[in-house]
Amino acid sequence: MTTVRDILFGELLPGEAGAAAREVEQAAERLAGAGLVTDQPQAPAAALARAVMAKVSQLLDIEISDVLVGAWRTRSALLAAARETHAQPGLRREVSIRSFTMPWEYEADVDVVVGGRTVSTLTASLTVRLTVTALAAVVEAGRLTALTAGDAVADGELLIRCSSPEAEHPVARGERPVDLHRELRLGGGGVALIDEARTAEEAAARQSTEVVGGGPWRTAA
Repeated sequence: MTTVRDILFGELLPGEAGAAAREVEQAAERLAGAGLVTDQPQAPAAALARAVMAKVSQLLDIEISDVLVGAWRTRSALLAAARETHAQPGLRREVSIRSFTMPWEYEADVDVVVGGRTVSTLTASLTVRLTVTALAAVVEAGRLTALTAGDAVADGELLIRCSSPEAEHPVARGERPVDLHRELRLGGGGVALIDEARTAEEAAARQSTEVVGGGPWRTAA
């Protein structure tokens, strides 16, 4: 599955071993070059910048499908159809959306620690824009159950911000197409778009588990 990290830094593909690592290294070079990390007695700025970007890349291991579904759960024609179909059992809605762009923002603080002492705290600020065109989907019982058409492109930009001294610098940017059919796992009843549908799913999962022989073992029906 494609992650936010892949959008910014690429992913390891056959014949391109180390490509993602190179992108992270280049981001670290930009960070050090901007002066947002400085030389310390025990570590040069370049080494600290690499450590910061390695940590940031781990934090951005977020599946793009989670970003998509999260946005649809907040406000969309899909959300309206989910509420309607959940309120009327058996109702099926086919939703078509010509084009829309969903912004998604994420921030995380990363401490720069040298010799057991925090010398500074940096903020990784990410903005991802997902543009979806010609979307055709089916919604039933508050859930997205099928995707019959749709293309998407994800564009992301990562800034690193420092509060002392106050500064901000872009360190990475990426864009790539997103295969909605591949990213959205709709098997097993689809994806819940409203809390009511998710609650019903969790209740059904609990009911499918029973205690055997009064012991700690559990089995799924």
